[in-house]
Amino acid sequence: MLNVYIVRHGETDTNKSLKINGSATDLPLNETGIKQVEALRDSFDISQIDCVYASPLTRAKQTAEIIDRGQHQIILDDRLKEMNYGNWDGKDALEIKQKFPQAFDELGYFTEDYSDYCSGESYQHLADRLMDFWHDLVQKHENESVLLVFHGTASRSLVQNVLGIPHISLVGEAQNAGVINFSVDDRSKKAFLRYYNRVAPSNFFIAK
Repeated sequence: MLNVYIVRHGETDTNKSLKINGSATDLPLNETGIKQVEALRDSFDISQIDCVYASPLTRAKQTAEIIDRGQHQIILDDRLKEMNYGNWDGKDALEIKQKFPQAFDELGYFTEDYSDYCSGESYQHLADRLMDFWHDLVQKHENESVLLVFHGTASRSLVQNVLGIPHISLVGEAQNAGVINFSVDDRSKKAFLRYYNRVAPSNFFIAK
């Protein structure tokens, strides 16, 4: 079995202030975010990981570096970047929701057609690049444990598409420094969701 551990980056100031935090918003972790990731590091046994991938955005790269403790060469992959929200990136989410309520779903996430109202990346484009990464991953890392460090909306999209969930609105967002775990059968490449949004302190490694 391939075991994949997906970590959402720690908190940034744009998370704290409820601003739209996409790929054009490249801030480091704030003090709370660093503490969140340090708590995860202390509870997550990095020695059980064979390979680490991260989004090249500062918040994800910084999160990966803290968790990894210098044990691996972190592989940065552009396909793991957060959704590009175009001219809405960095804007106040509540103000955008007041102007474009039709672009938000019942949980306050962007609807699948949100990009009709701004210059942002479509969910389909996001899914295509993430699944391109996923197919490469499952071919390269049979019977290994891999850590992926990236973003909230991007991880929702990956979970949706790996599991064949029809609409992204059915998938909630992991907390900052929350962990998602998949196991993937090496022969069939079928993925099984072991847990979602587990936070430190916790046991993150389930016996195979």
